Amino acid sequence: MVLKYGQKHFIDKQFKDDNALDMFLHRIHPKQIIMRLDDKPFMFYEVEYGYTTERDNKRKGVKYFIFNTYSPQIDMRSELEKWIEEFNKENPNRQLLNVKFLRSKCLGYTVLK
Repeated sequence: MVLKYGQKHFIDKQFKDDNALDMFLHRIHPKQIIMRLDDKPFMFYEVEYGYTTERDNKRKGVKYFIFNTYSPQIDMRSELEKWIEEFNKENPNRQLLNVKFLRSKCLGYTVLK
């Protein structure tokens, strides 16, 4: 099983849809999971944006981004634009139009050991 950037790309044919994966994950007890990870840094960002729906309704949204880096030079405006482009491709009937980046805030960082 491989998860990539929030999208599900499965190698194992057993997990063809979300329901099969959910059933599999719910059968596993947390003590059965053995993690072998080195120290992984994570930064958490909050991004606020405004947009117009296809029906011309004005909305505001908030997204939380998690990056596996300590780099303070992350351009959150471009990260939001990438997410919106992916969202609009995946949801042609619910596209976000005229998106305006309002602000971003670093919520903190941590290390997963």
